This record gives sequence, C-alpha cells and structure tokens, in this order.
Amino acid sequence: MTDHPDQNQGVKSRFNITLQTISFSHYNEKARWALDYYRVPYVEHKMLPALHGFTMFWYRSKEPGFEETPYVTPFMMAVPTEKVSGKDAKPIKLHDSTKIVEFASDQFASQPGSIPANLYTNDPATKEKILALEERIDITVGTHVRRWLYYELLFKSPRSVTRGLGKHGNAAKLQSWLWPAVLPFFSLFLRNHLNITKETAAESKDIIRREFEDLSRMLEESGRSAGGGPSYFFENRFTAADLTFACLGGVMVGVNHEHGYGAWLPPLTQLRPEAHAFTEELRQTTAGKHALECYRLHRGSKAPGSSYGTSLFGLW
Repeated sequence: MTDHPDQNQGVKSRFNITLQTISFSHYNEKARWALDYYRVPYVEHKMLPALHGFTMFWYRSKEPGFEETPYVTPFMMAVPTEKVSGKDAKPIKLHDSTKIVEFASDQFASQPGSIPANLYTNDPATKEKILALEERIDITVGTHVRRWLYYELLFKSPRSVTRGLGKHGNAAKLQSWLWPAVLPFFSLFLRNHLNITKETAAESKDIIRREFEDLSRMLEESGRSAGGGPSYFFENRFTAADLTFACLGGVMVGVNHEHGYGAWLPPLTQLRPEAHAFTEELRQTTAGKHALECYRLHRGSKAPGSSYGTSLFGLW
C-alpha cells in the first residue's frame, strides 16, 4: 500500500513555496521528497555545485552554525498566502533538510490515522527518537556517502560520468554548458574542503558498511516485533527516519530517477568494478533493500502543481 491513493491530487497550500537545490544532492532529495510526500506544490530551482553560489548569494544563510557554509542547500522559502492582522506575514526561510521535513510534516500532515500521516508520529517521545536517528543518519550515512561517492565519481571515474551530472535536466542550459569548465576547480575545492583522499575514502567506506549493518539489525528487530510485512525503524510505519535513510543511503544501492529520485544520477555500473562491487554488497543488506522498498512504496511523483523555476530568460 502506498501513501498516496490519488497521485494526481495535490493539497491547497497556505504558502507559496520555492526550493533552491543542488539537484543531484541526496540531502536536497530529502527536502524534495518531504514536499512531494504531502503533495505540496512548489517551484524548484535546480542548480549545480559551485555554480549555485551565484544564485545562493541572495539566499545565503545568516543563521548560527552556517558561518562556514552560508550557501548551503536545500534552501526553502515559504511565503504565506494569507495576511495576518491585515499585513503580509513574514516568509519562512529554512536552510536545513531536517527542518524542511519538520515544516512539511507540521503544516501538512493529515489527522491521526489518515494518509499521509505525520512523519514524526503524534507522540512527543517517539518524535525525539526519530529526530535522534535522523540526525545520526544525516551525520554518519549522509556525510560519508557524500565523501566516498565524490571520491569515486570525481577522481576514479571517467570524466564523462561526472560531466553527465550537468546534463539530463539537472540544471538549466547555461549551467550545463559551464559545468565541464567548472569541474576541475570544483574537484580541487572538494578535495580540500571535504578532505577527500584515498585514505579518507577508505575510512568512509568502512563507516558506511558498519552503518548499513547496524541499521539492518534495527530493521530486522523491528520486523520481528511487527510480526511480518514491511519493516520500518519505528512503530511499523514510514517516518522521517525511513525517508532520511532512503535518500542518503539509497544512492549507494542504485536509486535513480526511475525510482522517483528527483534528479538524474549515473548508474552505479559506471563506477570502477571495485566500487560497484561495494554498492552491490550494500544492496543485498536489509538496509539496502529497505531504501529501495521505501522508494517503491512511498516516494511517488512530484507534487501536482509543482514546476521548475529559471532565470536569465530560462538559461539559469
């Protein structure tokens, strides 16, 4: 059973929502999925890394904790459509994927027992547990998947693979044209900024493997408690923890646009044989299968009424 009996029926939103994304980023997919999950229409501005700075300069974060990464994505701005005391309400600005998921769940979740339900449940104690696991997955799975994949894509794969990230609708035309020229500088920046080396990539690989093993045990224990059916991390139902792992871990097991991922990703078969073998190993784990199952049952398509935004006469 999926969460959306009618995939063509959107919700009437109290906000005009825009979402600035680095289109192929797994953290950005997390924010996109949350809005799509509740069928909330939004305008997505898809960008490529490094080039996104020209746009994000106008939306850079001034919040504490983002001093070193002011151009972070995803960035969501929700402008209320209704006035408060006769005045325009202030827009809601969020630079963090978890906060965007919370916003979507708080604003658009249906009543208890209906579909789609609150991604954090209606129990405060359970919500705290979900947030804790979500943060763990963000930090361990998310960051180490990013470093390992960038190592393999930027430094071990044919240049045609990484050039493909700038095509297939991942950004507007001008960004796509500039992407091959930017790639060498972007690779050098990431090597230094994320400390991407052969040794750190190997370290990330070990952490990813351990996390998949540990999360698999959690899912297997949850499945035994539930007595059959799809296993989830909490209360035998899809929550923000499942959504987060499906996004951040799913890219390691072959999730792509055909599964509902909101951008084009290169097939894992284009990785070197050793790296591809590792992804196949993860794909066979309980956690890997869970990520694919979450996409099959819960991802759905883009929210009805959503669109893609551009600037510079459609070129950016």
